Amino acid sequence: MIARYAVVPTESWIAFEGRSTLHRVHGKAANLQGYVETDWSDGVPSLQPPPRMHVEFPVEQLRSGNALQDREMWKMIDSKRFPAIAADLVELRPGAQPGRFSASGRVTLAGRSRAYEGELMLQQANDAISIEGELALDIRDFGLQPPSLLLMKVEPAIALHLHVVAAPQR
Repeated sequence: MIARYAVVPTESWIAFEGRSTLHRVHGKAANLQGYVETDWSDGVPSLQPPPRMHVEFPVEQLRSGNALQDREMWKMIDSKRFPAIAADLVELRPGAQPGRFSASGRVTLAGRSRAYEGELMLQQANDAISIEGELALDIRDFGLQPPSLLLMKVEPAIALHLHVVAAPQR
């Protein structure tokens, strides 16, 4: 039976890392919102019907620890017109190791939605689900140009790490 789980905002986050001509650029967005729908069998998510997941957060939750970089990042994404970033799971396939899955999904950023492939690790502990994921994203896929600040130029490739905890929705 398919169960619906609500993302626990206080325990869920996404971290990003990029490179610039001066140093690595990294940051995090916390308080993710969303849901996971899946059926579990013997501690493993059933792939039929396919699990569904939706996760989103406000653009201005993205924080690098540098206020100037944050404002430039929000401006580049146009956070006033496109205030949220979202991801939706489309397909989950068995991976090379138990608990690991190849995932296909859609990421929506700056008003554009693009298909992406990545890897997810799903675990069930007690009633909760934990999901870890890795994704390489190129901001140019969304029509965005990497920011340049004075002597610093940011590369367009961004590595993302997703951490989601979801609890049964009651």
